Amino acid sequence: MEPEATKKQNFPYLALVLILVVVGIYFLFNKPAPKTPPVTNTVANNVINVEEEAEPTATEEETVPNEVKVTIEGSSFKFVPNVITVKVGDKVIVEFKNIDGFHDFQIDEFNAATKVIKTGETDTVEFIADKAGTFEFYCSVGEHRKMGMVGTLTVE
Repeated sequence: MEPEATKKQNFPYLALVLILVVVGIYFLFNKPAPKTPPVTNTVANNVINVEEEAEPTATEEETVPNEVKVTIEGSSFKFVPNVITVKVGDKVIVEFKNIDGFHDFQIDEFNAATKVIKTGETDTVEFIADKAGTFEFYCSVGEHRKMGMVGTLTVE
Protein backbone atom coordinates (compact mmCIF):
# COMPACT_ATOMS: atom_id res chain seq x y z
CA MET A 1 0.00 0.00 0.00
CA GLU A 2 2.78 2.25 0.38
CA PRO A 3 3.23 2.75 -3.35
CA GLU A 4 -0.34 4.05 -3.58
CA ALA A 5 0.23 6.46 -0.71
CA THR A 6 3.36 7.79 -2.48
CA LYS A 7 1.35 8.33 -5.64
CA LYS A 8 -1.28 10.29 -3.73
CA GLN A 9 1.38 12.47 -2.08
CA ASN A 10 3.11 13.24 -5.41
CA PHE A 11 -0.13 14.18 -7.17
CA PRO A 12 -0.52 17.64 -5.56
CA TYR A 13 3.13 18.49 -6.37
CA LEU A 14 2.77 17.32 -9.94
CA ALA A 15 -0.42 19.37 -10.38
CA LEU A 16 1.27 22.41 -8.84
CA VAL A 17 4.31 22.12 -11.17
CA LEU A 18 2.01 21.69 -14.16
CA ILE A 19 0.02 24.85 -13.20
CA LEU A 20 3.25 26.84 -12.75
CA VAL A 21 4.52 25.72 -16.17
CA VAL A 22 1.24 26.73 -17.86
CA VAL A 23 1.21 30.14 -16.12
CA GLY A 24 4.89 30.69 -17.02
CA ILE A 25 4.24 29.88 -20.68
CA TYR A 26 1.23 32.22 -20.69
CA PHE A 27 3.26 35.17 -19.37
CA LEU A 28 6.19 34.37 -21.63
CA PHE A 29 4.08 34.70 -24.79
CA ASN A 30 1.77 37.47 -23.57
CA LYS A 31 4.45 39.72 -22.14
CA PRO A 32 3.30 43.37 -22.14
CA ALA A 33 5.40 45.84 -24.18
CA PRO A 34 7.89 47.90 -22.17
CA LYS A 35 6.63 51.34 -21.22
CA THR A 36 9.08 53.58 -23.10
CA PRO A 37 8.16 56.75 -24.99
CA PRO A 38 7.42 56.07 -28.66
CA VAL A 39 10.34 56.84 -30.93
CA THR A 40 8.16 58.65 -33.44
CA ASN A 41 7.01 61.20 -30.88
CA THR A 42 10.57 61.95 -29.85
CA VAL A 43 11.70 62.34 -33.44
CA ALA A 44 8.69 64.50 -34.33
CA ASN A 45 9.38 66.79 -31.38
CA ASN A 46 13.00 67.15 -32.44
CA VAL A 47 11.99 68.02 -35.99
CA ILE A 48 9.52 70.62 -34.77
CA ASN A 49 12.18 72.19 -32.55
CA VAL A 50 14.62 72.38 -35.46
CA GLU A 51 12.01 73.99 -37.69
CA GLU A 52 11.09 76.48 -34.99
CA GLU A 53 14.72 77.51 -34.72
CA ALA A 54 15.01 77.80 -38.51
CA GLU A 55 11.97 80.07 -38.89
CA PRO A 56 12.97 83.71 -39.26
CA THR A 57 12.02 86.15 -36.56
CA ALA A 58 9.95 89.24 -37.34
CA THR A 59 13.14 91.29 -37.54
CA GLU A 60 14.71 88.92 -40.06
CA GLU A 61 11.58 88.95 -42.22
CA GLU A 62 11.75 92.73 -42.43
CA THR A 63 15.34 92.59 -43.70
CA VAL A 64 14.50 90.24 -46.59
CA PRO A 65 13.78 92.58 -49.52
CA ASN A 66 10.80 92.22 -51.80
CA GLU A 67 11.96 91.85 -55.43
CA VAL A 68 10.53 94.26 -57.99
CA LYS A 69 11.47 93.50 -61.60
CA VAL A 70 10.99 96.23 -64.19
CA THR A 71 11.73 96.14 -67.92
CA ILE A 72 12.47 99.56 -69.39
CA GLU A 73 12.97 100.20 -73.09
CA GLY A 74 15.19 103.03 -74.25
CA SER A 75 14.92 104.67 -77.67
CA SER A 76 15.33 108.11 -79.20
CA PHE A 77 15.40 110.32 -76.10
CA LYS A 78 12.76 108.46 -74.07
CA PHE A 79 12.22 105.62 -71.60
CA VAL A 80 9.14 103.41 -71.67
CA PRO A 81 7.85 103.28 -69.00
CA ASN A 82 9.28 106.45 -67.54
CA VAL A 83 7.78 106.04 -64.05
CA ILE A 84 8.70 103.35 -61.50
CA THR A 85 7.14 103.05 -58.03
CA VAL A 86 8.55 100.76 -55.31
CA LYS A 87 8.59 100.54 -51.52
CA VAL A 88 11.47 101.32 -49.19
CA GLY A 89 13.59 98.20 -48.77
CA ASP A 90 12.60 96.63 -52.11
CA LYS A 91 15.27 95.00 -54.23
CA VAL A 92 14.80 96.64 -57.62
CA ILE A 93 15.93 94.79 -60.74
CA VAL A 94 15.86 96.90 -63.89
CA GLU A 95 16.24 95.13 -67.22
CA PHE A 96 17.15 97.86 -69.71
CA LYS A 97 16.48 97.06 -73.37
CA ASN A 98 17.88 99.40 -76.00
CA ILE A 99 15.47 99.71 -78.91
CA ASP A 100 17.35 102.33 -80.94
CA GLY A 101 20.75 104.07 -80.74
CA PHE A 102 23.29 104.07 -77.89
CA HIS A 103 21.90 104.46 -74.35
CA ASP A 104 22.31 103.54 -70.70
CA PHE A 105 20.20 103.71 -67.54
CA GLN A 106 21.39 105.51 -64.37
CA ILE A 107 20.07 106.51 -60.95
CA ASP A 108 22.74 108.46 -59.06
CA GLU A 109 21.19 108.22 -55.57
CA PHE A 110 21.44 104.41 -55.59
CA ASN A 111 24.73 104.11 -57.53
CA ALA A 112 22.80 102.10 -60.11
CA ALA A 113 23.89 102.15 -63.75
CA THR A 114 23.95 99.88 -66.76
CA LYS A 115 26.73 100.00 -69.30
CA VAL A 116 26.14 101.93 -72.53
CA ILE A 117 24.55 99.48 -74.96
CA LYS A 118 23.66 99.61 -78.64
CA THR A 119 20.45 98.80 -80.52
CA GLY A 120 19.07 95.34 -79.69
CA GLU A 121 21.18 94.81 -76.55
CA THR A 122 20.01 94.38 -72.96
CA ASP A 123 21.72 95.05 -69.62
CA THR A 124 20.49 94.62 -66.05
CA VAL A 125 21.14 96.57 -62.87
CA GLU A 126 20.03 95.75 -59.30
CA PHE A 127 19.86 97.90 -56.19
CA ILE A 128 18.07 98.19 -52.86
CA ALA A 129 15.68 101.15 -52.63
CA ASP A 130 16.83 102.02 -49.12
CA LYS A 131 15.58 105.61 -48.94
CA ALA A 132 12.19 107.17 -49.58
CA GLY A 133 11.67 109.95 -52.06
CA THR A 134 11.44 110.78 -55.75
CA PHE A 135 14.56 110.24 -57.84
CA GLU A 136 15.38 110.89 -61.48
CA PHE A 137 16.74 108.16 -63.73
CA TYR A 138 18.32 109.15 -67.01
CA CYS A 139 20.55 108.28 -69.97
CA SER A 140 24.07 109.66 -69.52
CA VAL A 141 25.08 109.45 -73.20
CA GLY A 142 25.87 112.83 -74.74
CA GLU A 143 23.03 115.34 -74.32
CA HIS A 144 20.30 112.65 -74.03
CA ARG A 145 19.37 113.69 -70.47
CA LYS A 146 18.92 117.34 -71.49
CA MET A 147 16.88 116.18 -74.50
CA GLY A 148 14.32 114.51 -72.22
CA MET A 149 15.61 110.95 -71.79
CA VAL A 150 14.63 110.90 -68.11
CA GLY A 151 12.18 109.16 -65.84
CA THR A 152 11.09 109.10 -62.21
CA LEU A 153 11.61 106.48 -59.51
CA THR A 154 9.30 106.94 -56.53
CA VAL A 155 10.23 105.07 -53.36
CA GLU A 156 7.33 105.05 -50.88
